[in-house]
Amino acid sequence: MSSLIKINNRELHPLISLIIPSYNKASYIAQTLDSLMSQTYDQWEALIVDDDSNDTSIDIVNGYCQLDKRFQLFERDRQPKGGSTCRNIGLEHIQGDYIIFLDADDVLTKTCLENRLKYLEKYPNHHFFIFSGGTFYKQIGDSASQWIPQTNENHLQHFLSHTLPWQTSAPIWRTSFLKELGGFNEAYPRLQDVELHTRALLQTSVNYRIIGGEPDFYYRIDEERKLKSPYQFVETFINAVGLYTGEMTRLIRQRNDSQQLLKALNGTYQAAYLTAQVQYDMGNITLAERDQLFMQIEAFHHPKGLFKAYIKGLQMGVHKLKGYNWLIKKLLTT
Repeated sequence: MSSLIKINNRELHPLISLIIPSYNKASYIAQTLDSLMSQTYDQWEALIVDDDSNDTSIDIVNGYCQLDKRFQLFERDRQPKGGSTCRNIGLEHIQGDYIIFLDADDVLTKTCLENRLKYLEKYPNHHFFIFSGGTFYKQIGDSASQWIPQTNENHLQHFLSHTLPWQTSAPIWRTSFLKELGGFNEAYPRLQDVELHTRALLQTSVNYRIIGGEPDFYYRIDEERKLKSPYQFVETFINAVGLYTGEMTRLIRQRNDSQQLLKALNGTYQAAYLTAQVQYDMGNITLAERDQLFMQIEAFHHPKGLFKAYIKGLQMGVHKLKGYNWLIKKLLTT
């Protein structure tokens, strides 16, 4: 196992901090932590912040802490509950020069840290870098879906329109920039990483680079959380959309390109309506519940024109036509 890398014939061994929020991940967290122990670059620390778990995940993490001092366990000691609070608690305790946020059921390839560090040292004026990721359900290889960020796209507009170009673990951040940014907004029940990435891209001085390449991490797709309480799942998303669109509208209006960016936000509103409709189509929520969710969106969205027609189309089932939602998003956001 290597403890340093060479860039321009200089030996480097900076510390990389990984912040891992965890809630009832006893079934998965060992695989996540094992992927850290197998890294080809060993100058890292992993801060696992438990979110009041009631399974055996704390015991599992404690076992890793005893085995390897690079693991540290913290327990959320303040409100609100949630991944954002846990990540910010981790941010308060890190020692590293760079940060990666990792979920407690995701997995890194063994060369992930070594690969990312090379780019950070090569381009010292960049605030963060974006790498590709894969997905899986039970084991690596059972999903073909990937997060492959593209260099020649407007990533800010993509986030605003909810065409998400990358996921939480894709960036590696310079600690100084992330702390200047203020970390995560703890008020968000969902869209936490979307909010952070959008806010980072809205900084006028931000400097970042898309690396892409082969996936160096794998995101676990967990469908079970949607099935446990479908109405609550959608309502939580809608509440987050309300927070996100309100906050981003305020920030965007301070910019010269505000009209273009405000129009991009229509894609996030569209995602809220469509999410509620699809859950109704699947039989997971009732018609009355869908209508209640639509009313919650309309209370902060105030739809007009094409959007009113789109909502009517959802109620009539037109959204099931192939390409329809893509076309509407194009019309609404560009």
